[in-house]
Amino acid sequence: MIVEFKNVVKSFGDRQILKGISFGIQEGEIVFILGTSGTGKSVTLKTLVGLLRADSGEVWIDGENVTHFKEKDYLPIRKKCGMVFQHPALFDSLSVYENVAFGLRKHYNLSEEEIHKRVTKCLDLVNIHNVEDKLPQEISYGMQKRVSLARTVAVDPKILLFDEPTTGLDPITTNAVNQLILNLSHTLKTTSLVVSHDMHCALDIADKIIVMDQGEIVARGTPEEMKSCEHPLVKDFLKEALDVH
Repeated sequence: MIVEFKNVVKSFGDRQILKGISFGIQEGEIVFILGTSGTGKSVTLKTLVGLLRADSGEVWIDGENVTHFKEKDYLPIRKKCGMVFQHPALFDSLSVYENVAFGLRKHYNLSEEEIHKRVTKCLDLVNIHNVEDKLPQEISYGMQKRVSLARTVAVDPKILLFDEPTTGLDPITTNAVNQLILNLSHTLKTTSLVVSHDMHCALDIADKIIVMDQGEIVARGTPEEMKSCEHPLVKDFLKEALDVH
């Protein structure tokens, strides 16, 4: 397992957000965590990369128990985990090229030629061409999302974490982002964990789907297994996916 949660509990004050969740992800898998808003999906991602700390239980990444890591211990772990946020979060004052190069300059001692090669390769991976010199506000929102993805994969993470990657996108761009997640996983051999509320996307590209409700895992399995799941929340998600598409 490259990622493992063992009975992880997380509370804010007297409100328990994660109620002892356990799951594992094999290397190279695409796993979707689905659930309604406020059910603990994003908290799960943030607990994984140490932005939040579990109250109890264990978090394992790439064979290491990171539960009690101090901030400085987390730095090499975060290099292994690339996070793609709901919004592109690009630097407005930097060109597309410099946005993608940012992490390479910060974390690696590379020549300009090596940086150029890596940036070009990553922009190719996300199908972006001829906009390297433009500022983020000069390109479309969907394209900004792809630049954000290129910036994340530039530093060569083993694990890609996506927080609602298709929120606010039209169906065509949503489909393009899903195909990117699929292609990146296959091309770069990365493991992908996607937090989403979109069952249609999950059925399309996930190896496994985990469904959370009120801080607990209520269903898990392959897309095929999900289609025959009798849990009411899963059935609601499936109905919505079929109605919309």
